[in-house]
Amino acid sequence: MTRLSRLQRLTLLAASATVISGGVLLPGTAFAAPASQTAAAADVAAHWTQTTDSPSGISIQLPGKAEAQKANDKGVNSRSYVVQTPYGAIGFGVDDVPGTDASAPWDLKGSLKAAVDSYNAESRSSRDVLRSTDVKEGLTPDGHRELSAELTAPDGTKGHIHLIDQGKYLITVVTVSVDGHPDQMDRDHQRALDSIKVSDDHAGQSEGTDRSSEAPRAV
Repeated sequence: MTRLSRLQRLTLLAASATVISGGVLLPGTAFAAPASQTAAAADVAAHWTQTTDSPSGISIQLPGKAEAQKANDKGVNSRSYVVQTPYGAIGFGVDDVPGTDASAPWDLKGSLKAAVDSYNAESRSSRDVLRSTDVKEGLTPDGHRELSAELTAPDGTKGHIHLIDQGKYLITVVTVSVDGHPDQMDRDHQRALDSIKVSDDHAGQSEGTDRSSEAPRAV
């Protein structure tokens, strides 16, 4: 695979580690966009719109029209939606594994590690090696397991990642900055999280056996 620019890698991270681990890089999309945006593109990104993952009914607000990608890696279906921003990228992904027990919990720590490891697999130097810090686990207001972490690299890259075990589905929200504007990144990440909507058909809380023994779960 052709080595990727830092922003391309961050965009893929925001999309899904499954996309990287599956060796998929589709041309002509946001993944191939230049590292800087024009003023017009930045203006478009300021218009928040609700983006819906049709198979799950899960939706989230993103600051612009998202580029959508689908992937299947080791039985994990991954659908991701990414918007490039003046500071970097923001996106969310929804994963599911057909035929498995929808009440079995997702391996949130394993998914976080997979995302970071996949990003770092394309590292060109020790300065752009990403690591997760301040990892926190808890429950959403409606009782679903969640995990959040900060993302940092020596070259100044910063970001946030948030995973939610939604029973049948794993939701991942990632915001990354390669060009400063940390306050805007923070606000955008929180706004995206606050806007998540889940269809009533898929609102059940996950309980039961850990799914980490099955196909690897990558965010």
